[in-house]
Amino acid sequence: MKKTRIFSTMLATVICMASLPAINVFAANQQRTTTLDLTVAGFQNDQKNEDEGWSWDAATSTLTLDNVDFSTAKKSCVIVDGEKVTNIVFSGDNKMTSGTTVISRKGSAKDTGVVLSGKTKDSVLNLEETGNLPVMDQPNITFESGTVNAKGGAVITLYSIKVMDATLNIDTSEVADGGWNDGLYANGSVEIYGGDVNINAGRAGILVVGIGAPEPKTGLIIKDGKVDINAKLADIYLGTDNIKNGLISGGDITLGGDIGIFLNDCEKCEIKGGTFHTDECEKPFAVHRDSSAVFEYAKADYTELDKAEEAAKALNKDNYVDFTAVEKALEAIDRTKNLTQQSDVDKMAKDINDAVEALVYKSADYTELDKAEKAAKALNKDDYEDFSEVEKALAAIDRTKNITEQADVDAMVKAINDAVANLVKKAPASSQPDSVSSSDASSDTSSSASDSSSSDSSSSDSSSSDSKATDSKSDSSSKAASNASNTNPSTGVAGGAFALALLSGAAVVMAKKKK
Repeated sequence: MKKTRIFSTMLATVICMASLPAINVFAANQQRTTTLDLTVAGFQNDQKNEDEGWSWDAATSTLTLDNVDFSTAKKSCVIVDGEKVTNIVFSGDNKMTSGTTVISRKGSAKDTGVVLSGKTKDSVLNLEETGNLPVMDQPNITFESGTVNAKGGAVITLYSIKVMDATLNIDTSEVADGGWNDGLYANGSVEIYGGDVNINAGRAGILVVGIGAPEPKTGLIIKDGKVDINAKLADIYLGTDNIKNGLISGGDITLGGDIGIFLNDCEKCEIKGGTFHTDECEKPFAVHRDSSAVFEYAKADYTELDKAEEAAKALNKDNYVDFTAVEKALEAIDRTKNLTQQSDVDKMAKDINDAVEALVYKSADYTELDKAEKAAKALNKDDYEDFSEVEKALAAIDRTKNITEQADVDAMVKAINDAVANLVKKAPASSQPDSVSSSDASSDTSSSASDSSSSDSSSSDSSSSDSKATDSKSDSSSKAASNASNTNPSTGVAGGAFALALLSGAAVVMAKKKK
């Protein structure tokens, strides 16, 4: 009995717990409020803090972050060893906030710095600096993967910043004018090989100045990826001291500030590829007034325009109601555009294609069809044995054909004319000629018989003569019967009776002769 009560109590407890809302049994990571200094002696060995969500692998110099929350007031959240490369790997949603540089360094060897990598595409590292100082300051920084959101001051390096396949969002628009309000600031070079870079800056979006950098060969490299910049001074600022070149060979680039790419002391900026969007930019490509720097542009891609032009010129303008829009679009072709003006070339192609698509064909010539139709409808179908083919041909008339379908209209004309030509008129009603009645024929036969009898009585001795006369009458009677039969074939009964009467008379005459 006691065991039954215990079991019932446990079951009731389980049911009550199951009915409660789901509760996350895993507590959020503990917030860290002190600097994680990776240069101190303890970090010569592996370190781990599960409560705060981070671990350190000394052998590979890798700091792994998993949903960390660092808030360190006016001290850096992380300090790395500037004499070697530090890998920061992050997963989940990580947050670091400081009133000074969030990730700073001790030392600045040329080939060292920080490599930031997200374990997945959705892994996020949020860096926020609130004191008008750089968000990050390293010898070199590589954004390998994942998403890094930097708000506050600039991301700066002594040498190079590289973006591989990461999403990088930088916002320095709220930093005071005297603060570090650029986006990406590099003394050596900024190199973008892929990913997605979005910068909203209070001064320059990408600033490559060359101060203190050891002979950089190229100040700017953009080979691929998407770049969208909106900055107050210039979206991209190249050249001061020993920065001499910029090279853009690919990527999808949007310049949204008043000045796009600005060349100061940079000797030249080569633009060999890429797609540019500069509609919001007053001066997309500008050179300092005291500089001899130049932009070298590749020619725009005219492939699609060539196709549109060729197709439009192949059309017969006489087939259309109005061809002027196509002619104007063809006249507007300008083959002097460079690659940064590709959108202008694309618009030319679109204008031609749109004008061609809006063309309206002239109507086909229905003159002969009108004539054939009128003539056919003037006929009285009751006069013909079968008028159905004409009616079918008339019903098949289609007046929606355009000039390129003239053959179809001509076929309609032929069908009507052929149907009319093949009509057969009905036979007219028969009108029968007068015929000899059977009573008249009988009277004639009796008369002939009487005449023959009289002839026999008066001329009994002239047998030879009578015989010839009788034969002659018999022949005449046969011919008369034949003629009577042929005179009106439509009256078969009357003709036959008449013929029989004649033959009967002849037979009587012959019988009398024999007697």
